[in-house]
Amino acid sequence: MNPLTLELVNFRAIPFAHIDLTDVTIAAICGRNGAGKSSGFTMAPRFALFGDVIEGVSMDDLVKRGTQDMAVTFTFEHQGSTYRTIRTRSLKGNGKSTLEFQQQINDRWESKSAEKIKDTEAVIRSLLNLDDETFTASSMIMQGKANEFTAKSAGKRKEILQQILGLNIYERLQEAARHKAAALHIEIEKAKDKLAEHDARLLLKPSRIELIENLTRESDDMKSFILVKEAALVQQEEKIRILQTNAEKSAELKSQVASILRELAPLQLEKESLLAKLGRAEKILSREAEIVTNTDEFYLAKEQIAALEARLPDQERLASELEHMELSILHLKNELDPLDHRIRNLQQLLQSRVLFMAKADEYKAACIQLTQTEQLAEQWDSIEKEILDIRAKVSVEQTRINTTKSLLESEIRMLQTKTSMLADSNCIDVTKAACLFLSDAQDAKQLLDSKNEEFSMLDHSLLNKLNESLNSLNESQQKIGYDFAAHRALKITIEELRPMAEEASQMQAKEELLVSLQAQSTRLIDQVGELEQKQHNTQNELRTLLEALAPLPVLRLRVENLQAWANLKEQIGAAREARQSSTARIAAIDSEVQAKEERKQTIEEEISLLQLNLLSLDSEVALLPTFKRDLQQLHDRQHKLIEQLGGLKIELASLEKDEQSRLQLSNELEPKAKKWSRYQTLIRAFGRDGIPALIIENAVPQLERIANEILGKMSKGKHFIRFETQRELKSRDGVQETLDIIIGDWTSERPYETFSGGEQLRIDYAIRFALAELLAQRAGSKVEWLTIDEGLGSQDAEHRGLVLESIKAVADRFKKVLVITHIEEAQAVFEQQIYFENTDAAVRVNVA
Repeated sequence: MNPLTLELVNFRAIPFAHIDLTDVTIAAICGRNGAGKSSGFTMAPRFALFGDVIEGVSMDDLVKRGTQDMAVTFTFEHQGSTYRTIRTRSLKGNGKSTLEFQQQINDRWESKSAEKIKDTEAVIRSLLNLDDETFTASSMIMQGKANEFTAKSAGKRKEILQQILGLNIYERLQEAARHKAAALHIEIEKAKDKLAEHDARLLLKPSRIELIENLTRESDDMKSFILVKEAALVQQEEKIRILQTNAEKSAELKSQVASILRELAPLQLEKESLLAKLGRAEKILSREAEIVTNTDEFYLAKEQIAALEARLPDQERLASELEHMELSILHLKNELDPLDHRIRNLQQLLQSRVLFMAKADEYKAACIQLTQTEQLAEQWDSIEKEILDIRAKVSVEQTRINTTKSLLESEIRMLQTKTSMLADSNCIDVTKAACLFLSDAQDAKQLLDSKNEEFSMLDHSLLNKLNESLNSLNESQQKIGYDFAAHRALKITIEELRPMAEEASQMQAKEELLVSLQAQSTRLIDQVGELEQKQHNTQNELRTLLEALAPLPVLRLRVENLQAWANLKEQIGAAREARQSSTARIAAIDSEVQAKEERKQTIEEEISLLQLNLLSLDSEVALLPTFKRDLQQLHDRQHKLIEQLGGLKIELASLEKDEQSRLQLSNELEPKAKKWSRYQTLIRAFGRDGIPALIIENAVPQLERIANEILGKMSKGKHFIRFETQRELKSRDGVQETLDIIIGDWTSERPYETFSGGEQLRIDYAIRFALAELLAQRAGSKVEWLTIDEGLGSQDAEHRGLVLESIKAVADRFKKVLVITHIEEAQAVFEQQIYFENTDAAVRVNVA
């Protein structure tokens, strides 16, 4: 796993930052305290990958104060593919979090997220084969927590090592094996119980076979009795059916009589209606002459009304025209009022024309002067940019020289200490001393002269050259003669004059506008006069039309009164036809009624004959339940026999299945017993004394070897580390599990806790580097970067240099090593620096 980019929005104190780590290998993270270095390089990746995992800090506390929304985008390379996580947190409402996980496929990002955040986090952990604790232990040494491993008790260290090595998986495997063995044991016991149940039930099989044979014979005899009874029942039902048919025929004939009676009733009603219709027709025909006279008067009045109504549209038209003219006059007068107001305003403005033209001339002169001043400002800014660049280079060069001096002074002091041993050795000829310590002192004496010469010959030429360039640029800048205050005052003057200059440029256009508005006002006044004259003429024409339409209401009332006589005239022809048709229909009804009466008498005679045959129906029907009851009793007995046979056959089939099931259970029992025995073996293998113990015993020597390689570089071979994994019990025989840290030097061995703070820090670093590399080698997902947060403050200058050299020495074990430090001498040691620079809107991150 190798980080590529980090993008932070409102994360803790960082409003915005984009960090590109693509080309970074080993770098110092620089910036003032509180700039966000630790937040960006330790908290942000953990939050993006694993969420709410930062101890003592809630997700809401990660949102920058004064804002509502926060987001972290982390892009990384893993196993040849590029991935990114985008995690957000919003404080709006009840608060909301989102997590998007994507993989880059060609030039597009493809989502790998699950439906829920916790499921997406599980996808990330599965891909990386890491949780937050293991990720942090393998890739980060947090500020003030370098001794997080070594400061623990010996027993706790071993537990942590087991977690780092992922040995807790064997506890889960052992628990899973126990569950499997317990489940198999339950299955075996259940199988044994079922075998006993099958054996008990199979003892009933012979008696059930004999009972089935006896019931089968009894069922066959019962079928013969049922057939005899069913034939007698059929004969009785046929006799009753014939009698019921006659009864149905009698009922049908009675229905026909009722139908004839129903048919006679409407004929009688129709005859009465026809007689009434005949009377109305005779009445209309008796007043025929009076109806014709009033109808002629009706049509004459309608003609007069039509002539007058034809002139009604003219009335509506004239009224509409008058309304339209009134609105037009009102609209024109409404246009005249604002037009006159604009004309008066323009006349007042044009009276100040001379003043505006003078201000326009002042504006042009000021603009020319501003152009010249801005040219001087550009020259000043160009030189200022060069000065800032050279000052940055001076700072870097000064830091390099100071760091080199510091390292050389540390080496010289150490060499002088070793050289002083020659004077205190009391040897006759110190040049021929052969002991190990004096030999080392002689080597130091030879090296001391070369280091003193190197210190005196430090190259300051580049620094001097940069200072000369800086002085030259300062002189050139002062010669320009640029005045910032005058520049600013000139801009203010131009802004004040610009509105009046713009007004002056528009004077000619406003004179032309005044002439146009005055002409428009005259045209509107003329239009108002023309419309008022036309309105007067239309009013006279409407008054004449209303006098002509005055008789119309009287004529409409007369037509309404005569309408009934016109309607009667239309009914004269129909009355003649009604008189003729009604007379003929009344004669036909009289003939049809006589025929129906004769048919009714014939049907009633046939009903009397059928009633005589139906006297025996009730007695025959009364015998039918006896026949059915006897037959039902036989059927019930037959059904009971069938149910008993069915139940016995089902029981026999179940017993046969029991035989098969018993055979199957017997065959399955032996493999399950063997499988249960294998799970018992796995339970012992996954226990503390099994595979985990072998892994620990193999891992500790590897951890010890890596830690000694790193500590040897930091202490120049003075110290070495040894781990003890078991300790003898004092109170009784036996050993206890432990992980003691024993540190040795040239003289003896002693526990880690007895060393000084600076020595402990170097030991902490050596063990933490070794743990990170061990985990990277053993984990299924290798973390290929290391972050060290403010871990050099407790070291003196000499040992700080050794620690820095050790960090650089282990850098080739990782693709990226990032060291967060505020110590300038330490920053200068690294070829790459990442600067955190705060602004109001963002944190600018520069990789140099």
